[in-house]
Amino acid sequence: MQDVYLSLNNNILRLTHIGKEGLKTYSSQLDGEIVTDTKISDITRYADEVKKGISTLTKTSPSKLNLIVVTEPEDTILRFIMINKRDGDKQEQLLKDMKAKITEAPLEELYFSYQKIAPFLYQFVGVRKPYMDNLLEVATAVGISLKSVVPWLLLMPKYVGTNDPAVFICRVDGSHAMALSELNGIFYSGVSNKKITADQLESFVGELSLYKKKTPVKKVYTLNYQDFDVKGFDVSEIGLPPVNNEFDEEFKINMLVNYMMDTDPDVNGCQMNLLNLMPLPEIVKTNKSLVYVGAASILVVAGVLSFFLFFNKNGQNSNSQIASGGDQNNVLSEQTSQNNLPVEQPVQELKKADLKIMVLNGSGVNGLAARTKTLLEGKGYVVVDIDTADETRDTTLMRFKKDKLTFKELIQGDTKEEFPEITVEDTLADTEAYDVLIVAGSTAEL
Repeated sequence: MQDVYLSLNNNILRLTHIGKEGLKTYSSQLDGEIVTDTKISDITRYADEVKKGISTLTKTSPSKLNLIVVTEPEDTILRFIMINKRDGDKQEQLLKDMKAKITEAPLEELYFSYQKIAPFLYQFVGVRKPYMDNLLEVATAVGISLKSVVPWLLLMPKYVGTNDPAVFICRVDGSHAMALSELNGIFYSGVSNKKITADQLESFVGELSLYKKKTPVKKVYTLNYQDFDVKGFDVSEIGLPPVNNEFDEEFKINMLVNYMMDTDPDVNGCQMNLLNLMPLPEIVKTNKSLVYVGAASILVVAGVLSFFLFFNKNGQNSNSQIASGGDQNNVLSEQTSQNNLPVEQPVQELKKADLKIMVLNGSGVNGLAARTKTLLEGKGYVVVDIDTADETRDTTLMRFKKDKLTFKELIQGDTKEEFPEITVEDTLADTEAYDVLIVAGSTAEL
């Protein structure tokens, strides 16, 4: 299914969608009774606005679309958790340290997870429960599948490709977000909508670069600050994502997240997708509330830095934040497996992981190969690589090696909703490094 990207900041709703007709965008300034900055006040009216926006982007029914929500920095709470070497990595001690170091609110107010990124160092990711619950209710009201909830600030180190310590400063809709990045994550951050002078920015960069550092951080990345320079620092402007379509500057964040989701589908399955921090929702097509499946999550909230008093939209302490990265060691809610459906024919001897797949995008629609990779890997298959086909086509082609044709009905059954029109061949050369070539065509509903 195709994706719609949604962001809400400063009461402005923005939607982007890339379909067969290319990139389309929509923005609307919403009434203060519906939303307040990034907070949803009236779910029903907000859902109606989202429906209206989607209808201007595509004729496709919302039920056949995925929604990806781009989350603003003030709506997530993230930080590094460092434990005493003598305490080891016991979960009991980790929880104790989180309770001591994350002091903004009672622990039950957030969904959270943490993962080990270095000896005695963990990344904590949390999001307020009401925020996530509101998004789920909006998705239900719109009739669209909520695929991902992605904090854009967490993607910045990954986008610029750095694991080294760095300072990020970003300006969006008059708000200023600042963060200290390390280990491909975000150590601390704050946000404010107050006017900031060049001298103040230089001061904040200096404070961040020295925070808990023996050696000051010298690398600074900026977003939407032209000709910004801080004496003694190496400053680089974060460029636009390399996409084929032109778009207005106000949609830069949406397009950046779009680009990252297409080029790195693993983002969808880790802490960067906040849906992974909570039980999966089951959308019930009635007027009743959402029904949740899976185990209940433990909830938590994050702490603050004293010098971020200025960086807060309400004039109070701002959130300390951290991004995800490193080897997975998550404490996430249990989720029900979706890959245990019975198969009528005797395919139990066929192991999906034994089938190596190459995916080409033959549709002319950006991101289809990446979405196909995510679909297949989610069902247990191994995708060795993705690329763009030399020519476009309508029907999806599946070309097997002759000795792997036994997988035909299994993989067709797993993808029949996303690829309703498929041509199957058994002409793939035995010398290829993969077992099946899939060329996704324009009739794909993915």
